[in-house]
Amino acid sequence: MVPGMMKDVVSSAEVTRGLESWLDERFLPVRLLVLLVSAVGCLLFLSDAPSTVDWTIGLLAVLVTAGGVRWPLATSLAVSGLLLVGFEIGDTGPVVPKVAAAVALVELSARRSGWQPWVAACALACAYLLHPSGDLAANGYRAVVMAGAPVLLGVLLRTAREGAEHARRGAHEIAQRRDAEVAAARAVERTAIARELHDLIAHHVSSTVLRVGVARHAMPDAPPGALEVLDDIHASGKATLTDLRRLLAILRDPAMTGDSFIAPADLPAALTAVVDRARQSGITVHAVVTDDIAEVDAVLALTLLRLTQEGVSNIAKHAGSGATAHLTITVQDGEVRFTLRDNGSASSSSVHVGSAPRRPADGHGLGLIGLHERVELLGGEFTAARVGPEWELAARLPTGRPVPA
Repeated sequence: MVPGMMKDVVSSAEVTRGLESWLDERFLPVRLLVLLVSAVGCLLFLSDAPSTVDWTIGLLAVLVTAGGVRWPLATSLAVSGLLLVGFEIGDTGPVVPKVAAAVALVELSARRSGWQPWVAACALACAYLLHPSGDLAANGYRAVVMAGAPVLLGVLLRTAREGAEHARRGAHEIAQRRDAEVAAARAVERTAIARELHDLIAHHVSSTVLRVGVARHAMPDAPPGALEVLDDIHASGKATLTDLRRLLAILRDPAMTGDSFIAPADLPAALTAVVDRARQSGITVHAVVTDDIAEVDAVLALTLLRLTQEGVSNIAKHAGSGATAHLTITVQDGEVRFTLRDNGSASSSSVHVGSAPRRPADGHGLGLIGLHERVELLGGEFTAARVGPEWELAARLPTGRPVPA
């Protein structure tokens, strides 16, 4: 239903586009120029030796039509008066005032409804009836045709404009209802996802954190290395629970969709925490992060954090303990440039993420797909591939880009 209505709206818009331009106040200089050129041509080539009076009345009638943009009734009455003056004192037939009077009456009928067009039509008809030459029947015929035709044309144009506007409003209302229905369906889906995350994932993570805490207190005499690992797992589990609760809140409340998990000012500290955690797992990380990344927007800050987390996770998974990585995040020429490169390993699978990211042969790689989607939504470029003996994760993200809804 909506596509059909939109097609009708487009058709109506094409029909009325010329009229809208002609009646638009911004188009007035162009319209006035066209009428003046036409009037001059008529007086030069179609009139039989027009006098100064004919030129004055004709050009004045054209100039007066400019007032129809703001005062259409007064303009139509004034041009009809000039036509009557042309009949009375003009030396040739006042062709230009006739056309100007018709134009003014058409504009009045297109802009106004009710009694005003009929008053102006009667005034124009009177001007023809008072023509000093010709019999009453001929003058009456001229009066009916020259006053009735512009009113009819103006009414048709006004009806077309009102119909197009009504169709636009109808299509807009339908689009709003459709968007409301889609939003309601998404809210139901988000609530269902939030419920499953809470009942399944959050439950298991909470249970794991609790058990690790119990194990930590049950083994006070365990080796320091083991206690450090337990403390790290316990801290990671609690941080995961915090993020899960934040995610559940966002899923259940659509008004929080624009919120981020991290404030831009906290990004350097969060990146440092990721790097420190990687170093604790045996990965040597050389990080170069400029201070101006704290000035990016919240969505871009979260994307940079997720790029770092997923990249470090892949290094730990594929290159293992003992790997060396180089992390570089800089802001240059209106974009953030992210690079994470490690010395690779035989177990790494070459993946290039372009318009359609490929998974490694073992069937994993959803993290890389998610990163590609995040970067693409922000209008950036993302690649993950082997560069010689090394593995590189790289992204270029524009700053100042509007956050997608």
